[in-house]
Amino acid sequence: MKVPILDRQVVVRALVLALSAWVAFAVATIHHVQNAYWAAMPVWVVAQASRGVLLERALFRVLGTVLGALAGFALLQVPVHPYVQLALLGLWVAVNGGLTHLLRGVHGYGALLAGVTAAIVVIPAVLAPGASLNLATARVECTLIGVVVATVITGLATPRSPSQAFFVRLRRLSADAVAYAAQVLRDGAAELGAEKRRLLGEISEVEDTSRLILAGSFEGYRRLHDVDSLVVSSLAVMSAAGTLGGDGHPAAGPAVDLAAQLDHAAEHLRKGVEPVAAGQFALLGPPPGAERLAGALTRILEANLALSRPIGTSTLRPFRRRLAVLAPHREWSQAGRTALASGTVTFLAAGLAHGTGSPLVVQAAVGVSIFSLVLGSLPVPQHIAPKLLVGVVGGILLAALYRLAVQPGLASTSALLGSMVPFLLLGGFLRAHPRTAIAGVDTNMCFLLASQAGTTVVASRMDVVGGSVALTAAAGLVAGTYILMPRSSLRQVEETVGVIRRDLIRMVESDPGDAIADWHARGSRQILRLSLHLGRSKELTERWPKGMLAVLSLGHAIEQLHELPPSVAEPGKAEAFRALQHLAADPLGTAGTLRGLAGTRAGEPLRRVFLDLAQGLEASADLLTFGQSERTSS
Repeated sequence: MKVPILDRQVVVRALVLALSAWVAFAVATIHHVQNAYWAAMPVWVVAQASRGVLLERALFRVLGTVLGALAGFALLQVPVHPYVQLALLGLWVAVNGGLTHLLRGVHGYGALLAGVTAAIVVIPAVLAPGASLNLATARVECTLIGVVVATVITGLATPRSPSQAFFVRLRRLSADAVAYAAQVLRDGAAELGAEKRRLLGEISEVEDTSRLILAGSFEGYRRLHDVDSLVVSSLAVMSAAGTLGGDGHPAAGPAVDLAAQLDHAAEHLRKGVEPVAAGQFALLGPPPGAERLAGALTRILEANLALSRPIGTSTLRPFRRRLAVLAPHREWSQAGRTALASGTVTFLAAGLAHGTGSPLVVQAAVGVSIFSLVLGSLPVPQHIAPKLLVGVVGGILLAALYRLAVQPGLASTSALLGSMVPFLLLGGFLRAHPRTAIAGVDTNMCFLLASQAGTTVVASRMDVVGGSVALTAAAGLVAGTYILMPRSSLRQVEETVGVIRRDLIRMVESDPGDAIADWHARGSRQILRLSLHLGRSKELTERWPKGMLAVLSLGHAIEQLHELPPSVAEPGKAEAFRALQHLAADPLGTAGTLRGLAGTRAGEPLRRVFLDLAQGLEASADLLTFGQSERTSS
């Protein structure tokens, strides 16, 4: 939906942002804080759509800035060669760059600021080693001023997080998952590919944003356990139904009755007229193998019951053992790439600045470090890099206009403060409008950084032009590199599938250790990660690998095989585990071996487990081999 340029909500938000930035700059200027323009910078990034995220972002900006300033000053006090100090800076930047992909929600923002601030403190010390303490102190002071002003002024105009609407969406999504399971039981799973992709995509998106929606509230964070349980159980319901109706043929007998009960539960969840207790929908007479489906439905109903209470009115409840666990979101591969890239380019750029001793190279080095951290912290930086470049160029052009045409005529503090009003108003509108919001952040930040508003040093035209070129070159180098790089979604998909394969292989070892317990938490997480990456990949829009839910049933069947008592399982259990060692390399061949073993075992439950394993391998073969054929052929 298109947003009009002069939409009332946009105008109000733009005015609030501009006022916040101006007040922060004015406070820092009046109190003669060094680099007072830094005080206005937090406004553009702290301001958020909901109050909870705003408060947390403000907190982590302060914590990250203080930590980065302390680290930067400490690095400069280490009695080693300057290049060793810059290497330590690169290591610090690398660690914090990697943490942006390991810390969820707003928490990674603190790591980002810790890396950025250390670079801002250390790299300029190449030219003025004695000024590092003043620089670090000014950075912290300006951040505190900007955060306090933004929190007070912008926070008053920011609505509360839509937590209750989020819980309603979750309930309806879980109802859709239950209805999907009912349809699979009735009609089989063969014709439900599009609906399954929609549900997986929406579930992964909802879970990914849950920590932002519930930010700023202790009660909200406590309810994340119920949100995770609901997400895991929704996936489990869909997966279990796929096992029962996985042959693609309509079910009969008890399965039809079970589908009707699931439809009834889904309808009640959609209406949400009153809290739904698990006991209201105990599955009566389920067909063999439906225990997992019944348990997942019970957890869905329990989680919905817990989330039906408004935040702030519910009391602490004892821990419920039926809560399903979801492993934390950790993008280890992307964290490693970001750490390596940001740390390396920071060291190289800072080393070049030290070697040349040029103020322009120092400005470019600071820009390279900042832009590499900012873009590297994003899930798919290639999508944002063009907007960042546009925003940076726009901000630098505005800053050059300000320094050349406006700044020379300023003779008083009041004139200085008045001169910033039109530029901050323009920045407010750019940041507030949805079409320009992303680029608007960089426009405002780079305008403030390049304008150096409030400084008493008179710069020549060549200095202004040179500084503008240096910062533009830094942005062009970093953003251009990401723009030219291939989209990483496909690689992320392949890496996630590789994690799933490794987790399954760990489970089929003779002594799995914690592998089975890990699978309960990690299996659903990998499916959610996979759905997110597939949703970002245009080339895979219609090529979602089959078996994304079946792999959960495969893990469940492996767990059942481990749990069989020796009196029942031997010697077929050992043969099955030997066959399962090849589940990643040849899932269909392994399934055939297991079906052969099932044919020689007439007794239950061993035969049932063998058939479940074979069915799980056949259904998830496309997922388990995803990316392997391409690498083999190349």
